[in-house]
Amino acid sequence: MPVGDSGSCGAAKCGEGPFVRLPARSSPTYCFGWDFRLPMRLYREVEISLSSRERFAAALGSRPGPMTQVREGRNLGRNVITVTQTPGPGYRRIADAVADAPEGALIVVAPGRYSENLVLSKPVTITAEQGIGTVTVQSVSGVAVAVETTFAALSGLVVVSTDQENPAVVVVQGQLGLTECSVEGAGWSSVFASGDGTVLMRDCTVRNKIGAGVVVTARDNSALESCRFEGLGTSAVVVADDGWLTMRACTVTKVGGNGICLNGRGTLKIEDTAISETGKPAIAVEQQATITGTRISVSDVRGIGFYLATSGEVALESSSVERVGGEAVFVAEGCKPELRGLRIRNAGPRGVHFGGRSGGKVIDCEVVDVAGVGVHVTDRSVPEFDQLLVSGSAKAGVRVTEAADPFFRRLRVLGSDGPAVEVDESGRGTMENVEVEGGEVGLRIAGGARLTANGLSIRDTTGAGVEVTDAALVLASGSITGSGGHGIHVGVGANLSVAHSRVRSSSGVGCLFAEGAAGNVTDSEFSGGKADGVRLETRDAVRILACTVRDNHGSGLRQTQPGTAIEVLDLITSGNLRPDAYGTTASVEAATTSLAEPVRSETGGDPLAELRALVGLEGVKREVTSLINLNKMAKRRQDAGLSAPPMARHLVFAGAPGTGKTTVARLYGQVLAQLGVLRQGHLIEVARADLVAQIIGGTAIKTTEAFTTALGGVLFIDEAYTLSSGSGGSGPDFGREAIDTLVKLMEDHRDDIVVIAAGYSNEMSSFLESNPGMESRFSRTIEFANYTAEELVTIVRSQCARHDYRIDEEASDVLLRYFEEIPKDGTFGNGRTARRVFERMTDRQASRLAESAEVSAADLTLLTAADVETGGR
Repeated sequence: MPVGDSGSCGAAKCGEGPFVRLPARSSPTYCFGWDFRLPMRLYREVEISLSSRERFAAALGSRPGPMTQVREGRNLGRNVITVTQTPGPGYRRIADAVADAPEGALIVVAPGRYSENLVLSKPVTITAEQGIGTVTVQSVSGVAVAVETTFAALSGLVVVSTDQENPAVVVVQGQLGLTECSVEGAGWSSVFASGDGTVLMRDCTVRNKIGAGVVVTARDNSALESCRFEGLGTSAVVVADDGWLTMRACTVTKVGGNGICLNGRGTLKIEDTAISETGKPAIAVEQQATITGTRISVSDVRGIGFYLATSGEVALESSSVERVGGEAVFVAEGCKPELRGLRIRNAGPRGVHFGGRSGGKVIDCEVVDVAGVGVHVTDRSVPEFDQLLVSGSAKAGVRVTEAADPFFRRLRVLGSDGPAVEVDESGRGTMENVEVEGGEVGLRIAGGARLTANGLSIRDTTGAGVEVTDAALVLASGSITGSGGHGIHVGVGANLSVAHSRVRSSSGVGCLFAEGAAGNVTDSEFSGGKADGVRLETRDAVRILACTVRDNHGSGLRQTQPGTAIEVLDLITSGNLRPDAYGTTASVEAATTSLAEPVRSETGGDPLAELRALVGLEGVKREVTSLINLNKMAKRRQDAGLSAPPMARHLVFAGAPGTGKTTVARLYGQVLAQLGVLRQGHLIEVARADLVAQIIGGTAIKTTEAFTTALGGVLFIDEAYTLSSGSGGSGPDFGREAIDTLVKLMEDHRDDIVVIAAGYSNEMSSFLESNPGMESRFSRTIEFANYTAEELVTIVRSQCARHDYRIDEEASDVLLRYFEEIPKDGTFGNGRTARRVFERMTDRQASRLAESAEVSAADLTLLTAADVETGGR
């Protein structure tokens, strides 16, 4: 019998003993399953007494779904053969009884120890006369029991081999059934099924201090039911080559190697099985092996619970891993398991570890009380997690590193000692509907990582809620409450994009942009913090748009370094204990004004009134008011049970930059939300870079993500015409892919979103012609004309009022002439130009007053004609 090596599992991970490798057959044969019933032809008409029949039936395992059947009859005595070691009739050796027995004979063995090599050369059933464990078949050299027939059965016997070179039981052809037997080997395996052999074991015990318990390389489906494996030197069960095995309701304990080892193309179906006290991974699956498991319990293992490193199918359901020294689940070598309903308690350095470019799905699982990281995804792995709970990790709850790119949906991370979620070392990832409670930091992004999080809720962290350093984070619809440090801390080299999020009750700053940080914060609120709502310590580009800062113990928004890279638009501030300080005159001193100084409120509770109060835009106001009235009447008709009139829900805002398109879009969404037309009314602003990827298939994903974030509100596409401008001959036209994706999504969600495409008037006409369905969906275009010179002066005056400045009449006249003469070309910024003019005026005023020996309070607030830089743009 040739002996092969143990494969990679044995050599590298599992330490398996050798197993036999025989030439593979062309196809497997499936037979018997869990019905261990012996063929009735074995039970010829044998007349036996009722007491004997009951004893034999018990010994053969007669119970619901019987493994054997014994029938009464007449003239059957000739087929019952006895074996006994006492004087009297009967054979002295079991082998002699088998040799003389007719096919189908029942061999009844009296108590005793029988030293022989038993070869079952014909279909017979051998049972212990006095019940389980009273008969021992022992081999000092060679195999104790071998099968050379189509079928044979043993019941109640103890089979022992002390030969260190051979298994105790070998089946290379036919089928061997063992019921309530005990098998103990001393070689590399106790039971071996290969070739055309099949072993069916029920209620058996298997031991082997040196080697494995059961090794199966045969393609026919062997089966183990209610068997116990204990005291094994290597692995309890090995399925290798093309072996097939089914296990049910078995127990594996005190094993030196693996509880179960699968390699080659081995296949295992297992359920209701407990594995404990193994020296190596409780279950190891390698090479091309396949496992389907339900209700597997792994506990008290020194190493790994599940080691999954196969290209074959892995499906584990409703299983548990407790008290393991290594990872509860380790996935590697590109394996893609499906883990469903897995419960992990008290694991070692990691609860679940995906590495080696692996993937797969983890659904409705729990990882609790891990000594290290709860879930760690490394080495470019791309698993998907849905409804995962991670609780009580001594280090990070979830960690993503080494360019891994997982997807998390409905993740809950509770009570981690380290960061709840950490993405580092160029990690990637996407998260939806994530809940974090406790932890050192709710979400930490660093080391060149990139993460997109939609629906992130963080509560009661000891440090920062979100911390980003030398990395990029896109955060939408987030909620951060009760952070022990800053709500959001954006560090050096970081780029943060936040939309429609809320930060409340932070012990530090609501959102801090430190030196070297950049980003955008849109339609978000920072309230109730112990320090500033938003603090800008960076000179890099930061855009704060349509945000609310209120009821903070410091300023609503404070910029500590003067500069023009910071853009603050449509800020609503109220109830903060210190005044705001931002723009080119920002300084620390400006934010340390007496707490008794009154703070001006700019809350706009009525978006329609705020729209009407905008400077200029009379035509736009009429168009938008008409749309609002149409939506209002449509809602009333709908509430009255009438059909809604046709209306243009999606709009084109055409005009030059700085004409208020974004502001009007935001207010329009808020009005529709108040009317109940939209669920939320929030505004998500995107440009081409937010929708278009540079790889095939990526654009549809990015566009869908942005669109989904805007559901219930307004999706504002700035410079939308760039999507239809083509690739310029350098590659695929991914912009058109974004347009096609948008058209379909707009149709699928036409009642739950307003899409507004904005850009220059001429270019927007080309945009509408780029897709056959585009013009029908954007049926109304609203033109935003350039501001007049008088309106631009009014905008400057409003900026003065907002920042506690006033402008004299001479300066107003100079400004009017300046705005009349300034070229209205492609670089003209309309309202933005007016705001830049105001910032330059405050710069010049500061320089002018710095040269004066005495400066009164009135001088600090007055802007004069000398402060107007008429030569600048």
